[in-house]
Amino acid sequence: MDKLAVELLTLISFYACTDGGWTGCALSLVSRRVREASRPARFFSVSLVTSPNQLEQFLDCLHEERARSPDMIPRVRHLCLSLFGDGLETAPTSSTSAPVTPSLPKTRAEFLASLHRRTQHWRSAQVGLDEQYNRTIPALFRAVAADLHALALVQVQWRSASIIRCNFPLLEELMLVGGDPSFLPLASIPADRPIYPSLKRLHHVLAWVGKDVDFQRWAVHAPNVTHLRVSRIDYHPQSTVDSFERVICDSERDEEFFPHLRRAMIEPRPAPAPSARLSAAHVAFRDFLVYLDRLAERARVPVKVLPPLEEPKVVPGANPTQRCLERVKKEWLERVVGGEGCWQEGMGGVYVP
Repeated sequence: MDKLAVELLTLISFYACTDGGWTGCALSLVSRRVREASRPARFFSVSLVTSPNQLEQFLDCLHEERARSPDMIPRVRHLCLSLFGDGLETAPTSSTSAPVTPSLPKTRAEFLASLHRRTQHWRSAQVGLDEQYNRTIPALFRAVAADLHALALVQVQWRSASIIRCNFPLLEELMLVGGDPSFLPLASIPADRPIYPSLKRLHHVLAWVGKDVDFQRWAVHAPNVTHLRVSRIDYHPQSTVDSFERVICDSERDEEFFPHLRRAMIEPRPAPAPSARLSAAHVAFRDFLVYLDRLAERARVPVKVLPPLEEPKVVPGANPTQRCLERVKKEWLERVVGGEGCWQEGMGGVYVP
C-alpha cells in the first residue's frame, strides 16, 4: 500500500466503497496517506437508515471532509435513505430520560391508561422527528442532489413541512417506498424543467393508503426512463392505476409517455388472508389480477406481472419496518455493484414500511 501511486489508491477506493459507508470510514482510519487518497471515494455509497441524528452527523462529516480538500471533493453517488429510522420508540422526545416500560395492565382501566400514555409518547416523538427531518432533509439534498447516480428513499414517517427546490441531473436509478417525495411535489415544478432528466430506472413501492402517484407527471419529469417497476399496486387509488395504464398502453398520442420505455414490471399487493368462504375481498383481488394480466397483453412494451407480495408474518418481537429496510438496502447494494437488484424478474418478498 505504501508503494502504490496515490491515483491508483484512489481508484481502488472507489471499487471498495460500495457497502454503504463502512469501508470508506475504515479507510479514513488506516493512515494519513490512505485517508487522503481515499477521500474522494469515502462517500461513494452512503446508507442513512437509523435516525435524524445520523443524518445530522453525516452532514457535519461531509462538510468537514469537503472543507479539508477543495480540490478532491468527496461526492455521494449512491444514497439509501430512510425517514423512518428505528421507529417512534427510539425517536427523541421532550423529556431527558427514556420512558419507563410499565408493568402489564391488570385491569381495563390500567390498559386504557397505558394506551393513552403510549399514544401521547408517539405524538410527542412524531413532533420531534418532524422537527429534525424538516431541518436536515433540505440540507442533505442541497448537498448531494447534483451528484447522485442512485437513490433509494423510504419516506413513510416524515410529515414534511418543507419544499426543496432542487433537481437530480445525474440520477439514473430511483427507488421510492411510500409514494412520491412529499418535499418535492411534481405538480409544482414547470414541465419544461425535468427534475430527473437522466433517470433510466424507476421503482415505485406504493403506500398502503392515501397516496396517489401520477405516472403521467413522472413521464414529464423523467422522460428518459427505460425500466419501470410498480410494487404493491392495488385497485385503489384508482387514479394511480389509471395513470399507470396510460403510460404503458397509450401509443396513439403524438407524444407518447416514457418514449424510451423498454420494459415494465408489476408486483400486486398481498392477497387477502385465506378463508373457508370466498369473500368479496377475494373476488375483487382475483378480478384485479385478471385486469393486470390483460393490461400486460395490451401494453406497448413487454410487461412482467410478478406474483403478489408476501403478507408479512406477525412474529412477537419482530419489527416489520426493519424487514422492509433490510430488503430495500439489500436491493440497493446489489445495484451499487452492478447486480440485478429489484429488476430480477423472479424476485419476491416483503415491502412493509
